[in-house]
Amino acid sequence: MKKNVKIPVIFLLLLFFGSFLIFLGSRNDAVTVAKSIKSGVLTADEINVAFQNVGGKVIKRFVEESQMVKKGDPLMQLEDVDTKLAIDRLQALVDSQRAAVNQEQAAIEITENETNLSELSTWRKIEEVKASLEAAKSARNLASTEFDRQTQLRKTGGNSQSQLDNARNAFVVAKMQVIQIESQLSTLMIGATPEQVSQFEKTQNATGMSLQSIIIARQKLENRQNQLAQLKAQLAQGETDLKQLQINYQRLTLKAPEDGKVLKLMFEDGELAPTGAPAVLLETDRKYIDIYVNEKMVNDYQPGTTVTANVIALDKEVKGKVRFATAAPSFADLRMTRERGQADLTSYQVRIYIESIPKLLTGMTLEVEQ
Repeated sequence: MKKNVKIPVIFLLLLFFGSFLIFLGSRNDAVTVAKSIKSGVLTADEINVAFQNVGGKVIKRFVEESQMVKKGDPLMQLEDVDTKLAIDRLQALVDSQRAAVNQEQAAIEITENETNLSELSTWRKIEEVKASLEAAKSARNLASTEFDRQTQLRKTGGNSQSQLDNARNAFVVAKMQVIQIESQLSTLMIGATPEQVSQFEKTQNATGMSLQSIIIARQKLENRQNQLAQLKAQLAQGETDLKQLQINYQRLTLKAPEDGKVLKLMFEDGELAPTGAPAVLLETDRKYIDIYVNEKMVNDYQPGTTVTANVIALDKEVKGKVRFATAAPSFADLRMTRERGQADLTSYQVRIYIESIPKLLTGMTLEVEQ
């Protein structure tokens, strides 16, 4: 009975230790292989190309699916009649606004020159009137003296009444002339400061004197400058709207943003393409592979590192550059645990962008040696 019990126990022990040794051997082999070769399937970046800020009816497709295109090649065309009409209308409005701005600028320049000339002329007029006033005052003083003399002569009978009346009339006219010129001078000098008037009395030079009429004229010019600024703002807005329409018109023709292969066309001729909706699925020339490494090896795959990969189907080597290395999802850890016996190690996803060589196609398997 005892003999029957011992045989199975020994057998089980031998089987357990044998399996454990095999497991260790296989685990070491998996780790060794994982350290030497990493494989991945070549994948290409795909981008959705959409009509930007425009939509409408598709009137032409320039390419077919699986067709190779270059950057800038037309892919699809939307109807452009409405946009053309809008551009024509806005162009006419912008031309009108530009003409209004030019007209107002010319008018302001003319008025400003006239105001400057008027100011200069008024200064000279003030000096002229001042000289006339001095002459009128002299004439008034002379008439006053003559009137006094005729008055004394009349008292002694040395003249006639008519002579006295004539002298009186001449004196009155001279006084009125002075008053009239003084009033004219005061009107011309409205706006001048007391200091300017005092300086003018000394120098008889009116240059630089503030004049109310010129101040008002310049205030009107300033107001016209504000109106001109408003016209310019309207013109700038119109030009911006026109530029946007012209850009939108160019966007009615969808173009390839880079070299690649057309994978799918989303719309047929005559269909409406909504604004911003993907219209073409493009496979780019940017190709990469993803490999998974453990935490002990991830430092060998830092971003920017250049690696060499073997294209199995072509039996050729290509260069690649690591774009990023990041902690892989939990399923990748599980996969590495099962496939390579790395139960205690976190796996990392490493993306490597591969240089383009002839006959290199997406879907091919590449092996990275490290």
